[in-house]
Formats: sequence, structure tokens, C-alpha cells
Amino acid sequence: MSTSGRAVTAVALLAGFYLLALGILGGLLALDIALYQAAGKLSPALAKVWALSVAIGYPVVRVVFLTRRRKDDGELPGVLLTRDRQPELWAMVDRISERTGVRGPAEIRLVPEVNAGVREETRLLGLIPGKRHLVIGAPLLLGLTEGELESVLAHEFGHYSNRDVKLAAVTVAGRRAILNTIGGLHQRADQHQAGEAAKLAAKAEKRLAKGRKPSSEQAGGGVDRVLAKLFTLYAKLYFRVSEAVGRRQEYAADRVAAQLAGRDATASALRRIPTLDAAQDFYLNRYATIGWDAGLLPPPGQVFGGLAHLLSDPKRRAELAEHALELPEQTPDPYDSHPPIHLRVAAIEELPEDGRGAGATGPALALLRDAERVLAELEVVTLIPEASGKQRVEWPELVRTAMLAHAREAAVPARNALAGLGLPPTVHGLLDGIDAGRAREFTDRLPKSEQAAAATGRAAREFARPMLREELGHATVVALAEAGLAGWELSWSGPAELQLPDGFEDGFDAALTAACADTPDTAPLRALLTGAGLPSPVTPGV
Repeated sequence: MSTSGRAVTAVALLAGFYLLALGILGGLLALDIALYQAAGKLSPALAKVWALSVAIGYPVVRVVFLTRRRKDDGELPGVLLTRDRQPELWAMVDRISERTGVRGPAEIRLVPEVNAGVREETRLLGLIPGKRHLVIGAPLLLGLTEGELESVLAHEFGHYSNRDVKLAAVTVAGRRAILNTIGGLHQRADQHQAGEAAKLAAKAEKRLAKGRKPSSEQAGGGVDRVLAKLFTLYAKLYFRVSEAVGRRQEYAADRVAAQLAGRDATASALRRIPTLDAAQDFYLNRYATIGWDAGLLPPPGQVFGGLAHLLSDPKRRAELAEHALELPEQTPDPYDSHPPIHLRVAAIEELPEDGRGAGATGPALALLRDAERVLAELEVVTLIPEASGKQRVEWPELVRTAMLAHAREAAVPARNALAGLGLPPTVHGLLDGIDAGRAREFTDRLPKSEQAAAATGRAAREFARPMLREELGHATVVALAEAGLAGWELSWSGPAELQLPDGFEDGFDAALTAACADTPDTAPLRALLTGAGLPSPVTPGV
């Protein structure tokens, strides 16, 4: 079936969705009329059948036909990039629009996601065109070359040059209508099930109070759950057809991108985007938000813009390049509008050599004037309100403070265990406890696995030794860091690197081993601490 044929079929299936609902109502009505005509009179049994019909028909009418669909508020997310402030970016967009022969966007917005897209405010099922909006993800500017970005934008306009968006509005509307209907029915079913569960629990409590065994009856979702499952079966058919159209359109738009930006630039962009997506997630989790719980964020513009540091690190760049070359082979999903990326790349790389190479190799971020300020504006409009209360600090301070906060949090169980033993919750308190023969008491108060908790005798000691060693080492690091004698340094190549006092690391491992031996000797570790500038406090005997 052609793409246009599939699109028409998808529209027909949307109409069929509402016809299914009308068919359910019509069938119930026809059954009620037939039963009344057969009985010839109104009876209690017939009234019960009619009541059941109403119970089935009401949720169909209520959810399918009467529920108001949420409308967009008209304001798109992101930062508006105007022509006068970003002429270079607009020049690229205008060039692509002209070469594809389609009308360009009325506005461009920068968003934080690894994504680009053109949305049009169409009417009459997409047949009447309207205002077009182009969104560009900041990670694309940070991680792609100009040639690769050009291919990405050419792909988006390629959908319009291929007339893919005709009837797209009704397809999207159909998807929303079906999902809203199924979701509404499940919501009603959940409410019904919760009510039934509460009633059954009350009945069970009464039976137990009377010394009787509770009923084994389970609460269900009622007729709403049955209807939800029925409409879900139809939805699967609708999505299989409509998403098949989308996958064909993606291949066609990729070919347009290759024609405009070049085969190699298009293939390279397709390879980079999944790795950029993974890099963005990794960066936000491991770097940008590392100090969130400590009340810290990177400097303005660096929450999203700091990804550039990660992407420019030689080791990270090599890792990302390797990932881009080894795309995972995924099985096509019939319910996904996009084909697996490795198939899209293969289709582009099978095109004849066009001699254009990778295109413009300069960083796409160069198209954005005053990038740091724009990225700071993006934070203002996209971060959650709690972000405004965070302190902005430079990267080195952010990493040191955040890592110390994490270390202190990890030390809470050990400090609580020491306090429970009446010992100072410090490294010296733990050393005093070891010297007093209370190491086993200490480890017994720490969280354990089920296997460790059940162990006895020698096995218990073998489980306790690494726990003690770990907590002692951790307490040592925290003490040194709190005294300003140790700390963590930012590394874009890997985890933050712990920097211990000069010469400390040389004897640290042996000192820990001695302190955690069957016959413990804490003197080596105490000497290391004193030598580093952390003398043992004067404490009363244990």
C-alpha cells in the first residue's frame, strides 16, 4: 500500500473508532428493543437488562463523546530565537526552506531535548495550512557540525516537501482521542475497583470480628475495564497502520536530507543523535545535577551548555565516536513511527557517493550568537521552579561540595552506629572503638544483606571485615575532606577524582589492612592522619 493509501486508511480507521462506539450503543439499543418486543410487556427482568445496558452504554457516551480534549495553551516551550538576534541560524533555515521548495517557519525556538521538529497549526484535518514552528534542541547545536545540523533540519522540511503532513493533523488527533478514551475508561475502572476493594475490606473486617473466614472475592474494574480492553484491541490496529505510514515518511525525509546536505553528513547526523541523547542523559545525571541535593547548580548557561565540556573531552569524544559506529540492531516496532536508527543509516549509506563529504565541519553552536546568554535563558524557562533557589557555583567548587555532601550522606549509617555505641561519630571515634575491641559491635549496627545478617562464627567475621574496612576508609576520606586536607577534582573523562594529601595514598591501603586485622593495629592509620595534619583529639578512655 502506498503512503497516501495508508494515510487514508488511518483516517478511515479513526472514523471506525467512533463507529465502534456507536455500534456498541446501537447494539445495546437494538437488543433492548428486541427483548421488549419479544416479551410484549415491561417486566422486572427486562428492567434489569435495560439497567445493564445503561451501565455499559454510559461510560461509552461519557468517555468517547463527551470528554473534553485538552487543548494546547498556544505557548510553545523554549527560547524564541528571532531573526535579528540569530541571523546566521535563520539564514541556514531559509536556505533549506528555499531548496526544499516549502514555506519556512514563522518562528524558531530552542529547547533542551535532543530533538528537532516542525509543527504546523493546520485546520480542516490538515488541509488548510497555518503557522509553522521550528524547534531545535540545544544538544544538537552543542554536538553536531553545521553540515550535520543542516541535514537534520532538511529532514524536518523534507516531510513538508513530501506532503507527509497532509492529514497528519487528523492522525495525531486520532491518536490522542483513542488514548484519551482508553485512559479515561481505565481511570473509571480504577476508581470502581478502589471503591469495591474498600467495600470488600470492610466486609472482611466484619467477618473477622465475628470469627468467620473472609471472602476470597477480589475487586475488579467492572464494565469500564472490559470496554477499555475492547477499545485497546482496536487501538492496536489503528497504530499499526498509522505508524507504518510514519516509518515510510521517515525514510523519504532522510532521502531529502541526503539530497540537500549530502549523504555522508546525513548518515553522520543519524549516527550521532542517539549517542548525543545518551550523552545528554549521562551529563545531566552525573554532572549538571550532581549538587542538586546540596542546593547547588552550575553557573548560568551551564546546566545545558556544560554538555559541550563533556563532548570536547578527548576520551569521551572517542567513546561517543565508537558508539556511533556500533549502532545497536533493533527489531522494528510496529507501534513506532520511526524505523530503527541502524536501518535508516543503512538506507542512507547505500545511496551513491555524491562527492560532498561531511559538509561544513564547523561546530553548529557557532550559528548561535551569544550562546551562553541564550542557554541561560533556556534554563529560566525550562527548569523546574525549585532551580531558582539553588546557588550557582563554578564547576570545581560544585564538584568538591557535591561530592563531600554525598560522602557525608553515605557516612550516616556508620555515624549512627558509633553514636549508638557512645563513641564520637568520627574516624578517631571508630579507631578508638577498634582499639577497645568493639569493632564487631559497630558492624552489627550497620545495614547488612540477608546472607550477612544470618552468618555466624567465622563466616560472620569474614562478612564483617570488608564492611569495617569500607566504613573506616570512608570515614577517613570524609574527615580529611571536612578539614580541607583532601577533596575531589572535576574530571570530564570519568568520575570525580579524589585527591588525598601528598604521600597519604602510599600507606593508606596497608594502614586499613592493619586496623581491620584479627589483631587490629590502628597506629599506622593514626600516624597517617597526624602526618596529613589531622591529629587525634584528646578523648576520655573508652
